[in-house]
Amino acid sequence: MGAFYGSKIKNKEINPRTGKEWTLEDVPSFWRKKTEEWLRR
Repeated sequence: MGAFYGSKIKNKEINPRTGKEWTLEDVPSFWRKKTEEWLRR
């Protein structure tokens, strides 16, 4: 799931909940650390 959310952030996809680009703060806290690790690659 880290890659799932990370790709949304990298591809600047729009978060349907906020209407803005995905940010790390939009990622559920359970997956945030894995997403951070994936983004560092």
